[in-house]
Amino acid sequence: MFEIDFFSLTDTALLKMAGESLLSATEDWEKQVWQFITDWFNPEVKAIQVFTSGSTGLPKPIEHTKTAMLYSAQQTCRALKLQPGDTALLCLPVNKISGMMMVVRCIYNKMKLVCIKPTTTPLEQLPEKPELDFAAFTPMQFHGITKSYSNFKKAEYIHKTILGGEDVRAELLENILKLENEVYITFGMTETISHIALKKLNGYAPDKNFKVLPGIEVFTDERNCLVIEAPKLGQPHLVTNDVIKIDGPNEFQWMGRIDNVINSGGIKIYPEEIEQLLVKTIEAPYFITSKPDRAGGEKLVLVLEMTGLKPEEKTELKDAFSGLEKLHRPKEVMLVPHFTRTLNGKIKRKESVSSPIEIIDFR
Repeated sequence: MFEIDFFSLTDTALLKMAGESLLSATEDWEKQVWQFITDWFNPEVKAIQVFTSGSTGLPKPIEHTKTAMLYSAQQTCRALKLQPGDTALLCLPVNKISGMMMVVRCIYNKMKLVCIKPTTTPLEQLPEKPELDFAAFTPMQFHGITKSYSNFKKAEYIHKTILGGEDVRAELLENILKLENEVYITFGMTETISHIALKKLNGYAPDKNFKVLPGIEVFTDERNCLVIEAPKLGQPHLVTNDVIKIDGPNEFQWMGRIDNVINSGGIKIYPEEIEQLLVKTIEAPYFITSKPDRAGGEKLVLVLEMTGLKPEEKTELKDAFSGLEKLHRPKEVMLVPHFTRTLNGKIKRKESVSSPIEIIDFR
């Protein structure tokens, strides 16, 4: 663990510190932090290369200008009312856009940055009462934090927290609602230099919708998929595969990925919606997918990261299914010992169902 004081140190001093620290750093995650700072303050480096997550295909390289990254940082700092001299936490890898932007926000807003090794339980590395104004986690990291009483208490000392990379499920949301500090879920992608919208999850007036940051416009195409116009982020017209519902000026609801949509009897079903309905019943990692149905169309399949189901667990699943609408009830349960994931924890759905160890009929 180490701290970088972007509030007090000059650019020259930071560049010197980065050069010296690169020589002494022993772990890859530390080297990534110092290399990024070295590249940032090097005037010959005009753009920063980053790879997409690879959750829907092979990771692709993208270059973002420093000007566009600073604009993104400005929007986040203003939206969250972060102040110069505030202290932020970096527990995300700096070879990904999420980690990079935590550093850039501190550079732009002259904040202090506490850097710790990226793990699934990052707060274990911090003191009992950490003095932090801002932090970013993946939902998987924050889920791990909520499983430990001591780490959950530490999370209360972070004034403002953002979560990104995947959706927040109902079980995690229940724990977030217990926190008195501000917690937001973000919407964005590598192409948009981190997030373009925020949704507050807790407090007296949590948000129903994602609220788009200033300078960015959103539309839908003929598929009801999100189209982003953010020229200052280098994206004058970005067409996505995220199905949304525009719900007021600069607000939207995220429905799911069109890649995952299931056609059952001519009716479109969003797996993400059913996954939320099952979250209180299933503890193991899972997702909803589909297979061709003999009766026509597609049938729903629940995929579990498990090696076997006890009789009582099958009964619990049947009870959970009976509480769903008929079209939303999985007809099969597929057991997979290990899901295939991206480096930041997103489940690769297609790859994960390639080698099931058991398929159980739940008709």
